[in-house]
Amino acid sequence: MISKFLLFLRHAFALIREDKLFSAIYVAGTAVAIASAMVIAIIINIILADIPPESNRSRTLYLGAFFDLESTPERSPTSDYATQNYSTLALDSCFRQLKCVEVATGVMSTFEFVCSEDRQHMSNASVMRCDPDFFRLYDLDFLSGRPFSEKEFREGERVCVVSDRLLKRLGGVKHFIIPHHEDCPTFRIVGVIKAVSGVMVNSAADIYVPYMESSFGKIPTPELPSPVKIEGDSIFLSSPISYKSHLRVRILLRKGCSRQDFIDEIEPLRRHYNAMTSAKIGEKMEWTIIAHTNMKEFMNFTRNDNDDLKTRATDLLPPTILILLFLFLPAINLSGLVSNRMEARRAEMGIRKAFGAKQRTLLNEVVNENLVLTLLGGIVGWLLSWLFIMAVSNSDIFHSMFRGEHLVDFNPSLDFQMFFTPTLFLVAFLCCAVLNLMAALIPAWHSLRKPIVESLNQKR
Repeated sequence: MISKFLLFLRHAFALIREDKLFSAIYVAGTAVAIASAMVIAIIINIILADIPPESNRSRTLYLGAFFDLESTPERSPTSDYATQNYSTLALDSCFRQLKCVEVATGVMSTFEFVCSEDRQHMSNASVMRCDPDFFRLYDLDFLSGRPFSEKEFREGERVCVVSDRLLKRLGGVKHFIIPHHEDCPTFRIVGVIKAVSGVMVNSAADIYVPYMESSFGKIPTPELPSPVKIEGDSIFLSSPISYKSHLRVRILLRKGCSRQDFIDEIEPLRRHYNAMTSAKIGEKMEWTIIAHTNMKEFMNFTRNDNDDLKTRATDLLPPTILILLFLFLPAINLSGLVSNRMEARRAEMGIRKAFGAKQRTLLNEVVNENLVLTLLGGIVGWLLSWLFIMAVSNSDIFHSMFRGEHLVDFNPSLDFQMFFTPTLFLVAFLCCAVLNLMAALIPAWHSLRKPIVESLNQKR
């Protein structure tokens, strides 16, 4: 088997050397087609794949909500502008109590002007206000130190984690100051992480601080009246809508749990909370939960909250059609090249058929020979797509694809894992296979169907 495969490769490369112009044009045409398709596939991979530090995207839900009162106009659950966020009470007494939830964290993003203690080094910084569970959800690469602890978070200590990029801009300090706040608060750095690429929009920031810290405007925890027990869980009520505040909530589902499991488990709590809050404020209140997967959050073409297989396929249909279009149009031109090549080899094929070679064997050989050329073009195309994305990574269009506007210093550093994952390799291989079949199969089959005598007379 190995010797047969080596013989095939030797024959294929002999044909490539025999007609170098054809081979060069074929490889170049394939490379352009594959590069066009791979640019789209790589961008989708960066947005959706489990790439560190966002290694748990496939199990992460992004939560939003409506708290609609009877006296307010009814709003669509898919209206982005009207989406509300949650309070610390919703996190602690609701989401973290669900059996299907492994981690629940709340975040807020702000901008600050910071400086070193001696005020010799200054810089703008993007600040991620979060809690200790944030560091369980995202695999940040700690170069030194540690995340801030639960005790430091609850007591509102002025501690933080910073990126090595910001630390360098501040001159390698252990503390930094926010000069524009009233008391010029000083923060102690407890951990330093490797700067997260700006394309990782959910985890990238220059500074990570507890949102319980008052210098940034502490998010208050509502007073907790007597809890209401529901099926072993507790819901607390306070005035007027206790679950409504400023935190964007993200939850990590336990392995084996789905978005639907989350919806099913929280539904009885949601109904009871609606009833209790409505009774408390004397007006009907409806809490509508929005729970998006990573795909639905960042590739939401259909504006549909369902997350079944059919909906996922619908979401991926536009980029899939675009990829196939990029492959189909060059395949037409490559098919013409293959057709001319087959016309030139008709005499050779006629002689081999006269000596007993089967049409199926000859067809497989032609397709395999073109597959070698297609794979070579695919490798070149992959490199071209990599170079293209690296070249445009600092453009405004590229930034807008990843919502990088929340970062003061958008750093689009791209790691190898963003360009190569098992899924992306499969996409690249399928692109090559589809292009090869479209370009080679039809002209080869048409040429080999011609009678032996006609093929032998080709060079007369």
